Amino acid sequence: DIPDGNMILVHGSIDPIVSIFVQQLAQVGTSHKDKVTYITSRTKEEVIEMVRLHNKNPPSFSVVEDSSYLHWKDHVTLNSMLVIDSFSYLVLEKSLLEVRQLLEDFLRMSRQLEAIVVITMEQGMLDPKIEVTVAHLSDGIFHFLSKDTSVGVAHFIRIPKWVTGVSFDDNIYYKYDGRRLNVDLRARVR
Repeated sequence: DIPDGNMILVHGSIDPIVSIFVQQLAQVGTSHKDKVTYITSRTKEEVIEMVRLHNKNPPSFSVVEDSSYLHWKDHVTLNSMLVIDSFSYLVLEKSLLEVRQLLEDFLRMSRQLEAIVVITMEQGMLDPKIEVTVAHLSDGIFHFLSKDTSVGVAHFIRIPKWVTGVSFDDNIYYKYDGRRLNVDLRARVR
């Protein structure tokens, strides 16, 4: 459960699991928030199809194709949730100052309006200073990782920073079966 008034970063490689995860967050958010908006770097149709594939139903949130960050803040309203996937792709040509200002506005607005902002970032897509700034300003971070093991690839999530000001040392292992993300607390990276 993500507490109101926070900006969350979901960080990973070029992997569809990050989008699947934030789409699930958006679906769950519709039962707790007055308004949930999902801004996509893909087409609206692609997002709807992806959600249908994993949930058997169309999205219960609003899907918006908007590559111009100038209107994103309009979607942060009282008791709302805004998901931007892929934030790193959509701000690719923006300066550090522009990205910092946008994120600071999101932080201020989310606190004032009891809203949640979730952004996704693909590792290595942005200038390192921008990536560090995004991580620094985020209230919480879900970092999706994988590692080759003797029995295949192990997938896991780390939470290096959370809204309470702590980090978690434990890895959260998961398997993706093509439809859902299944957490496996018994797995270990070898």
